[in-house]
Amino acid sequence: MTRMMKNLARETTRTPRLFARRPVLWMLASAAAAGKLAVRNVAAATWPDEPITIVVSTKAGGGFDMMARNLAPALAKELGVPVNVLDKEGGAMVIGTRYFLSQPHDGNTLLVTGPAPYWYADINKFHAGYDLKDFEILNVQWTDKTGVFVPKGGKYQSFKDIIDAIKAHPGEVSCGVVRDSGEFFNAGILMSALKLPLSAIRLVTYEASAPLRTAVAGGQLDFALVSLEASLSMLSLMTAVAIFNDTPIPELPGTPTADSVLKAEGITTTFVPSSMRALITYADLKEKYPDRYARLRGAYEKVLHDPDFLAKAKKQGVGTDWLGPEQSLAQIKAAYAIFDQYKSLLNQ
Repeated sequence: MTRMMKNLARETTRTPRLFARRPVLWMLASAAAAGKLAVRNVAAATWPDEPITIVVSTKAGGGFDMMARNLAPALAKELGVPVNVLDKEGGAMVIGTRYFLSQPHDGNTLLVTGPAPYWYADINKFHAGYDLKDFEILNVQWTDKTGVFVPKGGKYQSFKDIIDAIKAHPGEVSCGVVRDSGEFFNAGILMSALKLPLSAIRLVTYEASAPLRTAVAGGQLDFALVSLEASLSMLSLMTAVAIFNDTPIPELPGTPTADSVLKAEGITTTFVPSSMRALITYADLKEKYPDRYARLRGAYEKVLHDPDFLAKAKKQGVGTDWLGPEQSLAQIKAAYAIFDQYKSLLNQ
């Protein structure tokens, strides 16, 4: 009996200690959980913590490269890390786009490319293996117009001269375009409007607009259809003779629209938009890293509303539209509907 009483007394003194430990353990566990949450929040708040790369799916020197290099230092200032530009040209933008998709989908790699018309050709002609659903279009920053350019002192100095020469000498007049660009489509539409095959012009294709402009300036082509705004800095070496636009533009006073010249010939037609230049991230970034996506989108939007950035971009001839993801995607889909009408040109 005495032994039982002693054991009971021992258990009684042990129990308060056991229960006393539980609040302490619970507090420690809660503190650990809070610590992990704090670490996650700090990690989210401090992203990015390494350089960001903008992949450009064309050669250096073209409009896409110009846009990326203009944007990079402004984004770097806003995000607090270096932003580098990497040109990955080739394959009508397929190589650069596939390279971008092969990188970790963590927000540290972005893409500057042409979702319209280049991706349209990639998807419908080259079976590139990607589609619009694989990307988040942050913004179509720059939708260019098509310009008709001739060399200074070249044999043709007006759009009417070019049309007359094509009719009189089919297959002899050389025309430069970037392959599968809006200008490529517009060359085919122009020939169709003149009731001539595409072979009625000696079509010379390029992978990017920079070497095309150099060829025009050097007198290697009779004329070129090329993105307009990125070409304005070379007006001392080549002349704009027409604009594929509804109205003339202030930068080229006296230069007629292509429509007005064609209407004088009794011709009416509808041309397609020129290149859309967009900044793009991954479709799954918003779900995997919502904080990173929000920071990236916010920083980009802020840059495109910064007066200093806008002034610098205008001086360099770079577009600065802010449409946002939803409106950008809607414009791309609308352009695809137009390209569908001339899909047969992809087989030329």
